[in-house]
Order: sequence, then structure tokens, then C-alpha cells
Amino acid sequence: MLQILQSLRSIYHNYRLIPLFLCAAVIIDYSLTFYFAGSIGNILEHEFSPTLVFAVKNGIVLPYLAFTVIFYYLMGYTILKFLENEDIYPIGVFVILLMSITHVMGGLSWFILKETYSNMIFMLSLTSIIIAISVFGYEVLKRK
Repeated sequence: MLQILQSLRSIYHNYRLIPLFLCAAVIIDYSLTFYFAGSIGNILEHEFSPTLVFAVKNGIVLPYLAFTVIFYYLMGYTILKFLENEDIYPIGVFVILLMSITHVMGGLSWFILKETYSNMIFMLSLTSIIIAISVFGYEVLKRK
């Protein structure tokens, strides 16, 4: 048990590793989306992400997915690297993991097909944004 806790602690403090969870979640999200949607028409008609709809319409899904994964990794890595020795590092990790969970749940929404579930995913996304903006604002005000 102690070994598991030490392993989790080392993952938590590794700002190079945490963004990989988000990258994996994005890949899972889009894989589940294409698997459960059934057709391109369903994606074009019901997908929430305008960028994914654009990629599907223009036949650039794989480059879009690659760009998204690389972008998410670089942003997650950069943010956590800057926060590494700050008091708000745990919040940065929390936001990245919350975004990861939201992506996986987004992919599953094509299987569940309930409006309440989709609204819950939207609220989780909104929560991530609110937390990030609030903590950023707090840090700016605290440093003045």
C-alpha cells in the first residue's frame, strides 16, 4: 500500500506526466465519439464541439486530433511547469484531471444519449473554466 501511495505521489508531482492523462482522455473521447455516433451525419448534426464538426466536414480529423493532443500536452506541461513550486499547483493538477474526466464522459455521451448527462458534462467543462479563471484572478490580486 505504501508503494502505491509513493507511486501516486510521484505521478502527482511530475508535471511532464500529468498532461498525458489529458491527451489520453482526448483520444478516448474522439474514439468513443466516432464509435458510438454510428455515422458522420450524426456527428455533424449532434456534436457539441464546433472544431470537431469543422474537422469532420473538411476530412481532417486525424491531423485535428494530432494537433489537439499536442496542443493539450504542451499547454498542460507549460502550466504545471510554471506552477510547480507554487501553492496553486494542486489546483492546476485538479483542473487538468477534471478536463480529462470531462473528455472521457463526453465520448460516453454518444452511448448514454441523455440530455441531463450532456448538460452535466457541459457544467463540468464550465466548472474547469471558472476554477482556472478564479485562481488566476486570485493569484494576480495576491501578487499586487
